[in-house]
Amino acid sequence: MSRLNSAVRSLIRSRGVQSSALASGAAEEFAKAYVAGESIDDAVQVVRTLRRQGLLASLAYLPSSDDEAETTGVLCRALEALGDDARGVEISVKPSSLGLRESAASAQARLEDLCRSTEAHGARVTLEMQGTEDYDGVLALWGGARERCDRIGLTLPADIRRSEREVVRLAAGGAPIRVCVGSYPVPQSAGYRSEREKSLAMVRCVRGAMENGAYTMVASHDPTIIAIAQDLARRNAVGRDGFEFQMFYGVRPLEQRRLTDIGYRSRTYVPFGPAWFEYLTTRIAARPRTLYSYLRAISDKR
Repeated sequence: MSRLNSAVRSLIRSRGVQSSALASGAAEEFAKAYVAGESIDDAVQVVRTLRRQGLLASLAYLPSSDDEAETTGVLCRALEALGDDARGVEISVKPSSLGLRESAASAQARLEDLCRSTEAHGARVTLEMQGTEDYDGVLALWGGARERCDRIGLTLPADIRRSEREVVRLAAGGAPIRVCVGSYPVPQSAGYRSEREKSLAMVRCVRGAMENGAYTMVASHDPTIIAIAQDLARRNAVGRDGFEFQMFYGVRPLEQRRLTDIGYRSRTYVPFGPAWFEYLTTRIAARPRTLYSYLRAISDKR
C-alpha cells in the first residue's frame, strides 16, 4: 500500500471521521456500492442480480473479530440459501477466517468442510493469501485440502517475489490459480515496491499460469493487464472457458458487463458480513479519488 493509500485509510479510520460517518448513516449508505450487506439474504440477492446480468459471483464473508470461527458455517448456509443458484459460485476464504494462526489442524478441518459443501452445491473454493508471514502455512493448508478437493483454487499475489516460481510449479500440477497484484504489506526483501514492478510481475504470473495449463483467474481492474491477459490466452490457445477475470463488487461494473457481453467469463467478488466498515475503508484507500465523495456524503448527512 502506497503512502497516499495509507494516509487515506488513516483519515477514514480517525475517530472524528469514523464516528461522524457511522452516526449519520453515511458510511452504511456509501458501503452499499461495495458490500452486499451484513446478512446472508443480502448476499443472495446480489448474487442473483449478478447472475441475471450474466456475471459469475465470488462470495466472501467479512466476520467481526469475535466471529471468525463462524465463517465456515455462514458460507455453508449461504450456499444452502442460494439453492440452484449456488452452482458456479466461488467461495473466497481467508486463512485467518479459518483460524490458521491458532491451529493448522482446525483450519484444515474447516476448509475441508467448506470444500465438501461447495462440491455438493456445484460451487468451488478459492483460498486467499495474506502476506508473506503465512505464505508457507497457506500453501500447506491448500495442499492438504487439494488432496480431497481437486477444484480448490489458490490466490498468489504477484507483489511477492516467490509467487512467480509458485505459479509455474502449481500450474504444472493442474491447480486453479487466482493471480492478483497483492494488497498486504510485503517486506522489501520479499516483494516489489513500485506499481510498475508489481504490474510487470502480475503479467509474468498470468503468463506462467496460462503457459503451464492452469485455470487462471485474473484478478485485476487494470485495462492494460486485462488486454494483456486476453492476448496471452490467444497465444497459448486458452479458450474463453479456460480462464476468467475477477473484479470487486462496485468497481468498474460496466467493464465487468462488457467482458461478459463479448464472451469472457467475468466474476464479481461479493463481500458481506458485520465487518463491512473495515472493508469499506480498504476500498476507499485503494481508490483515493473516492475520498472526496465519501467526506461529502458525511457532510451532507449532518
